[in-house]
Amino acid sequence: MFSYSGPARLVYPDGSTTELDRVDVIEAVTGGVWALSGAATSAEALSAGEARIRLPTGGEADVVVTDVRDGVNGSSATLLGA
Repeated sequence: MFSYSGPARLVYPDGSTTELDRVDVIEAVTGGVWALSGAATSAEALSAGEARIRLPTGGEADVVVTDVRDGVNGSSATLLGA
């Protein structure tokens, strides 16, 4: 099992990036299948769709950004392993 909480960066297929102020992700095995899930917040606008998350630790993973919610102080979203 792997988990991470802290800043990160999303890189979208078109090359655009979004800095995440905080991301909380966990990778766990369920029924023999590894799956990543979590949540993210950003002062920048988040876009729903496929992206690659890059952690400052050097870890990377393909994710799907869903349930984007825009608020006064930025955006939040759900991240699912792709």
